[in-house]
Amino acid sequence: MYLRSLTLQNFRSYSQANFSFSPVVNLILGPNGSGKSNLLEAIYLLSVGKSFRSVSLPKLISWAQPFSSIRAKLFNSRDNPALELQLIKNPDSFTVSRKYSIDQAQKTKKIFSGVLKTVVFSPQDIRLVTGSPSRRREFLDSVFSPIEWRYSEAICQYHKALVHRNELLDQVRQGKNSAAELFYWDQSLAKNDDIIHSHRSNFVSFVNRFFALHTHPEIKKLSLNYHPSLLTLTVLKKNYSRDLAKGYTQAGNHRDDFSFDSLIFPGLDKNLANWGSRGQQRLSVLALRLAQIAFIKKQQNQTPVLLLDDIFSELDSGHQKLVIDICQNYQTIFTSADPNTASILPDAKITRL
Repeated sequence: MYLRSLTLQNFRSYSQANFSFSPVVNLILGPNGSGKSNLLEAIYLLSVGKSFRSVSLPKLISWAQPFSSIRAKLFNSRDNPALELQLIKNPDSFTVSRKYSIDQAQKTKKIFSGVLKTVVFSPQDIRLVTGSPSRRREFLDSVFSPIEWRYSEAICQYHKALVHRNELLDQVRQGKNSAAELFYWDQSLAKNDDIIHSHRSNFVSFVNRFFALHTHPEIKKLSLNYHPSLLTLTVLKKNYSRDLAKGYTQAGNHRDDFSFDSLIFPGLDKNLANWGSRGQQRLSVLALRLAQIAFIKKQQNQTPVLLLDDIFSELDSGHQKLVIDICQNYQTIFTSADPNTASILPDAKITRL
């Protein structure tokens, strides 16, 4: 499946705009501030129902407008669906409602999300290497949320149980409640943590196999080092006194982390966050995104659209060639502020903003 066209109304900087796309390579050219990233954000929003920039929904609606609409026509071998996502301001609050439609028939988010599958790479992705563990956990969630409803449900139930358990711990510590009240939430945490860790562990194993079998010599030397914080009923029982003293649950997938390691470094510490150059760090994130594409293809039997936001800005010529070779296998939408990028992608359909 690939994206044929996109229509934006009252979305970010676009009051009304129409775009068409090649099934292979596309290049969106324009100066900074012209709306290139906004365009990719709209496509990603159609895919998963939220922004890859971690912004609130009201900011996605053009200033002083009551709603925003993103419409797309897709192409596949069966039904060529038309998608629409509307963001509607609630008049009595600062919240936004979402309305999902496929071929003009209203759908739930569960049915809508993942019809269009995307993988996005942006300059901020380098924080997967250098940033906080929470950023890496968000990435793991983003892999599964659009394609695996069981994982999404487990994440939702886990965080609900975590909030309740932490509130109860505080009440028990103050003598306002009984420790027996923790039983239900402990059961929920343990059950859902097992589901979440199973999915995350399988994905990390897949990524490491992908790296090991890759033909590129630098990617071949990469690995993900997963640091899970496992939670079971036994762990909760063992940690109870410490959890009670601190007032929060110390074990569980909300404390997970992973690092990018490379065999390029001969020492004991192979973490790219500590020793990798900026180029090596950026390549490792690109390699992870490529593994994510391969994972989606295997799990869903569908090739995602690859969204590359200003990717050439910090890649040397060798790594640029790697990206160009790879993108021939997918529908790829690049953005760039540099007009010379057109010469790097001579076969691209170019849209100038």
